[in-house]
Amino acid sequence: MEGRRLKRKVKMTGIILVAILILVSLIRFTTDQFDLAKEKKVMIGFETLMDNKEVGVEEIIQYVNQNIDTVSRNDAATLVKGIERIQNANLPKWEKRFENEALQKELAQVYQENGWSLDDFKGIRDDKLKTIVVEAISNGYKVETAEGFFFPVIDYDFYDQYHQAVTLDLSTYLEIMVVESDRTPVKDAALMISWEEILSRALRQEEFIKEYAASTQVEAMENLIKRYVTFALFGCNNTPLFSYENKEIVLEAKKAFLNHPWNEERGSFSALMKEYLKVLKENEYKLTEEVDKFRKKAVGSF
Repeated sequence: MEGRRLKRKVKMTGIILVAILILVSLIRFTTDQFDLAKEKKVMIGFETLMDNKEVGVEEIIQYVNQNIDTVSRNDAATLVKGIERIQNANLPKWEKRFENEALQKELAQVYQENGWSLDDFKGIRDDKLKTIVVEAISNGYKVETAEGFFFPVIDYDFYDQYHQAVTLDLSTYLEIMVVESDRTPVKDAALMISWEEILSRALRQEEFIKEYAASTQVEAMENLIKRYVTFALFGCNNTPLFSYENKEIVLEAKKAFLNHPWNEERGSFSALMKEYLKVLKENEYKLTEEVDKFRKKAVGSF
């Protein structure tokens, strides 16, 4: 008798457990379906917003910030890339606004008063002009200067808030762009970073292209590394790779070039630099017709 009761209890317990598991599965399934529907709604709303030709960066940023925690990493990456896309599309309009002569004078004065720094714009006296700068910053831009002119550029430090939410390839891309944003490689036709850093940045860009070959950011990275190929092979007008006087390679650049093993398996930049060094060595590290012909062809075909 006791045995039967025990069997019934075990049977009932089993039924209850199965029922609980089914209920939990149903709840989880319903929740997943609800989350998917919610995420789909967010992405449809985002596409609608992006299709609006009059949409501003601030509006996109607000939408992304409100919804990024409710979507997957892949969709979060799509949202964040949308901000950059609109920033790039709207940049010419902002550049036009900064062409205001009165604003340029105000910025020049503030720049000088702040010890040649562009970190604080409280000193702009005209409220209308200050509004232009404040709005630019709230739209994810920052102010840069070159040859005495002030202009807006995308502030990639702004994207720090999204790194944990997006895919690894986008997070890595944004980290690379922060470096470009914080320490521009060229200003006033002169290199602003060392030859070693020129090479280090290019190698990191090359690594990104190889590691994230399927990333939607590969094209942007390929465009960036093309700039660095030019820097590495030519330098700039005010900091050329070869001396204008004796045509000899700059010593710091030569040391940086020889400091790397240049394994062509790393990518096209490494392969190119290996070839370039060979040509340079054959020409005693001087700018000869052969060296010039090689670098012009290399830049054109990279």
